[in-house]
Amino acid sequence: MTFKRVLCAVDFSPGSQQAFRIAVDVARSYAGSLRLIHVIEAQPVVSGWLSNDAMGKMTIEFQEKAAAAMEALVLSASPSVDGLSLTTEVVTGRAFVEIVRRAREWNADLIVLGAIGAATSLGEAILGGTADRVMKQAGCSVLIARSPGSDIGQHS
Repeated sequence: MTFKRVLCAVDFSPGSQQAFRIAVDVARSYAGSLRLIHVIEAQPVVSGWLSNDAMGKMTIEFQEKAAAAMEALVLSASPSVDGLSLTTEVVTGRAFVEIVRRAREWNADLIVLGAIGAATSLGEAILGGTADRVMKQAGCSVLIARSPGSDIGQHS
């Protein structure tokens, strides 16, 4: 099996940074392409709290910050990304839905993401986190990366 199209989802947590490093290595090993995606999870807003103009400005600010963080992440991996076919994308929506959707649309061979994201909620603890949901719904292979020093799943 070859991994010519590698989609890597990042939320800038240590686990997703490790996922990015692994995705770069895999894409380079197979002379493939790497698509880096960050999903801004839209939070519900009680109408009347913020005007449409304020919401629009806030959304633009989130997207600009995410794009800047994405650029910094890619720059931090230089020179290992030099010459690699690499694209970045910032989208809004439910993380697992957008990751699976983008992987299908792009015909990804592999999705790489971190085991634990930047923020976990009670809902994720009950329903399953992004990595678990992506793994169950993806139409391609999924690699779940743990951050260095992670003790997830370790028993004494």
